[in-house]
Amino acid sequence: MRFTLDTNILIGLVRQYPRDIFPGLWASIEASVGAHESCICEAILREVKRGGDDLHKWAKDLPGFVCEVSDEELITVASIGRAHPGWVQGQLNEADPFIVAHAKAEDSTIVTEENRKGPGTEDKNQKIPNIADEHSVETVKFFDYVRANGWSFGAT
Repeated sequence: MRFTLDTNILIGLVRQYPRDIFPGLWASIEASVGAHESCICEAILREVKRGGDDLHKWAKDLPGFVCEVSDEELITVASIGRAHPGWVQGQLNEADPFIVAHAKAEDSTIVTEENRKGPGTEDKNQKIPNIADEHSVETVKFFDYVRANGWSFGAT
């Protein structure tokens, strides 16, 4: 199974699971990246760079973590833009169409902490799971990702 991580997953790692306290979690994610099972798209790297911390350097320097955008993905991004013209507003949701497009192209599951919005939600309030549903892309939460990989960090 392959996974595409959303920005909120990376930010959550830094804020809630710092490397000095949870080294096994970070090592497991790095091993998953090394096995070509987890990645981020280029747009996520750009979002992370705005944070101005060590997260950008870690993501950029982790071999195989950042996937370049493909022509197929750009076609999907354009399609999403036409279907939901109000979703991306400046830097708000800027990477989200690329996450969906990448996961669709790579047949991967998106890992995000975003929740679906109900029917009739305005484009500006749409969330990744809603748009992913339209493209037959599965989404899971962070702990589902950890469980799907069979990781456990407690005492045995």
